[in-house]
Amino acid sequence: MTEFTDTIAGREIVVWPGNAQESPRSIETPLQPSIQPTLSGLIFAYQHDPLSRFHKLRYAIRQNHAALLRRVDERHGGTALADISGRTLTQWHTDWQGDGKVAMAHAFISQLRTLFGFGFALLSCGECRRLSATLGEAAMRFPMAPAREVRLTADQANGVRHWAHAIGWHSIALAQAFQFELMLRQKDCVGEWVPESEPGESIIRWRGQKWLRGMWWREIDENLIFRHVTSKRLKPVAVDLKLSPMVMDEITNHIEPGQIHPRDPVICCEATGMPYSAAEFRRKWRIVADYARIPKNVRNMDSRSGAITESFEAGIPGEAIQKMATHSDIAMTQRYNRGDYQNTAAKVQAARTAHRGAETVMDAERGTPPAGVA
Repeated sequence: MTEFTDTIAGREIVVWPGNAQESPRSIETPLQPSIQPTLSGLIFAYQHDPLSRFHKLRYAIRQNHAALLRRVDERHGGTALADISGRTLTQWHTDWQGDGKVAMAHAFISQLRTLFGFGFALLSCGECRRLSATLGEAAMRFPMAPAREVRLTADQANGVRHWAHAIGWHSIALAQAFQFELMLRQKDCVGEWVPESEPGESIIRWRGQKWLRGMWWREIDENLIFRHVTSKRLKPVAVDLKLSPMVMDEITNHIEPGQIHPRDPVICCEATGMPYSAAEFRRKWRIVADYARIPKNVRNMDSRSGAITESFEAGIPGEAIQKMATHSDIAMTQRYNRGDYQNTAAKVQAARTAHRGAETVMDAERGTPPAGVA
């Protein structure tokens, strides 16, 4: 097993680049400059250093990143950092992209950027500094996957609600109403289950997990004002539900007053009486969506883009939409506007055609041939 030492928080430690199923020796050794660090060792240090930002990621994101890092380690972990160049990174990206896997290849490069940044900033690794600079060069720009072009429409959202009630999954209908009317992410509606060891307090615990970040009935006051802190950016939202027809229909016509308790989550699975897991919610939503004849490429996650697109089409200023969607910048809001290009193109085409007509009339009034006519 090959080891190399580096410095974390002013002390020498052993950074272990060996097999992930073995355990590193927690001993200090003299610096061995002749042994070059490998990508595998850097990955191990990133995931185990107590100061690493890896530990600050949300549970689900951390699990996704760990899975990708395992794949990176399996394919390239044995490569010495000193042997990685711009050409190496470009070739790796090409291999990962393969036959159109643009998103996967971009995620791969993003993980490498994070790893090298960590190695430079917290391990004072010269090779990581070089590689961070390399990835910062203009020539090292890699394509991103195009934004999704589909959205859920208001009619489709109502179709989901109708069939959810027909099946008896009233919670799916209520969640769909909140998502579409309030531009909420799925996680803000149904929450998420995480291990009890994760940060955050919750009164709802089940089988070694606790439930966080979803909606509670206590967040809706007597005036039907809904106040919630978003799961992604921890931004506060305050919405008058009386101005949200789908939500009001659900509350008025499908929920008995006795069903509302301040200490309960808003969305609970009928089968268990507990909040949904993300997988179970998506599974049931897809079943309902199939009954509503919603295309397979339209997902529950497209509820948010559907609401944002509808807002733009209604002529609402982008800044107002950005604020309600809790986006940090208008560019992100525009990415969710799935009808933007087609609508803008239509306006441009109509304006150009009208302009041509006006020029033709002016030429005719002057008694001269229209422009372009000999």
